[in-house]
Amino acid sequence: MAAATGERAPAFTSEELDKLVYGVLPQYALLYGPPDQQVSAHQKIDIWRAIANDVRALGVHNRRGTHCRKRWEDIRRGSRKTAEALLGMASQRRRGASRQLTPLMSRILAVAYPDFGWAREYITADTRG
Repeated sequence: MAAATGERAPAFTSEELDKLVYGVLPQYALLYGPPDQQVSAHQKIDIWRAIANDVRALGVHNRRGTHCRKRWEDIRRGSRKTAEALLGMASQRRRGASRQLTPLMSRILAVAYPDFGWAREYITADTRG
């Protein structure tokens, strides 16, 4: 947690980001699914606290649930921009250009945007499980 002087917390490490993403993905339907699958605001806070505990267990920094939720929203926003960029590259792909995604980004796109049929071609067998 940042000091009371307004100091910024250090950036998430790649290990923390992995732990965050793989903590959120199994809970995605509860956090962002259709209203009939979502849970109460209090239960969402508990989910984010549990995810923060997993991230905090790495011992890098004392992350709170709100920090993890904010970072996840930043990741989602980034994946949305990547998705838009990939959609814009459709004509370039036909000409042989390709855009490589990491397995982690492929999984985020597939889970967060299942209605994007184009994303399937970027998902490897490793990221489907």
